[in-house]
Amino acid sequence: MKENSIIDWAAYGVLLKAARISNGYSRGGALAAAVEEQTGLRVSERTIYALESASRAPSADIFLALQQVLPELCDPDYLKPVFRNSNVKVAIVNL
Repeated sequence: MKENSIIDWAAYGVLLKAARISNGYSRGGALAAAVEEQTGLRVSERTIYALESASRAPSADIFLALQQVLPELCDPDYLKPVFRNSNVKVAIVNL
């Protein structure tokens, strides 16, 4: 896992899993299907679990697609613990 990152991907994985479960996606495959349905981006169940375990970091496309399906990932206060430096400013916009 990338150590020189402003994001703690292990912490992100914990929050991703919590958001998945709290939104009713008991399996990673259900979330993957919702991502494809809502955004058109194909993400595998394996990828979801790899993100949750922090064995890989998401691409920008996956990061943004997950935000479309899991509302917590659009909440700066929810995501705040994943940033290694508390002075980082996060821009989350609606288009």
